[in-house]
Amino acid sequence: AEDGIRDIGVTGVQTCALPISPKADRWHKKPTAMLGGIPIFLTTAAAYFLLVPINQDSLAILGGAAIVFAVGLVDDIFNIKPYQKLIGQLIASAAVIAVGLRLNWTGFEVVDLWLTVFWIVGITNAINLLDNMDGLAAGIASIAAASLAVSFGIGGQWPELLFISALIGALVGFLIFNFNPASIFMGDCGSMFIGFLLASSVLLHQAAGRSRGIISILAVPALILFVPIFDTTFVTIMRKMSGRKASQGGRDHTSHRLVALGLSERKAVLMLYAFAFVAGAIALFLNELETAQSLALI
Repeated sequence: AEDGIRDIGVTGVQTCALPISPKADRWHKKPTAMLGGIPIFLTTAAAYFLLVPINQDSLAILGGAAIVFAVGLVDDIFNIKPYQKLIGQLIASAAVIAVGLRLNWTGFEVVDLWLTVFWIVGITNAINLLDNMDGLAAGIASIAAASLAVSFGIGGQWPELLFISALIGALVGFLIFNFNPASIFMGDCGSMFIGFLLASSVLLHQAAGRSRGIISILAVPALILFVPIFDTTFVTIMRKMSGRKASQGGRDHTSHRLVALGLSERKAVLMLYAFAFVAGAIALFLNELETAQSLALI
């Protein structure tokens, strides 16, 4: 990559990937190709239009995800302001809410609407923040998507199962090149696309009304995406306490702290994979348990 351009095949799609120069507040120190989000997006979209029954809900989700992908791509190339990315995320969220998808957490339509916006934007940025170590975001997202896919299968939501499986296939293909030592990064275009698609796909599960009670309604989405939610909350609180901006980069994420405690990068990532797997498994059990049992398991 001495001439500044790499051609890397990911999941069967060729893309020109620009190198990223390491920054002082970033973990990775070697110039590495980025824009791996392009093949993730193209592969997911191609699988959707070729293999998945198209309906209004899934098309709105993919359309919104395409918007945040475009915003992320512009950011990867031109480095736009955080508020500009937020505007794009809000527009994309509106596309999903417009077709009637939302979290049914309170029973009050206006409150649930704004909670849904907060959920989509929050998870989109949580996956973006989680992309801080080789293979971490792609692997965690794959596990979360797999948990969601199993939940769709249990509920007989076969079109939704195929839809999320398109993302899983793209992520696993990308992970081959992104796991430590990574030869390509997904960039903001990839992490924002993945986060938006995951957050919005959870709404398809909520819309099916499978949850038996308030514990399941609240806990299932949170457990499926437990690792990015925990990491983002933890980092935000710690940065605020130290007087730093939450959006400011740094080596203070959960993965970095595990390495500081003595784990290798690979073992730190694998440990977070394990947490994500266990949390996803618990989420699948909640719908079959009584309230007391669910609380004990959580």
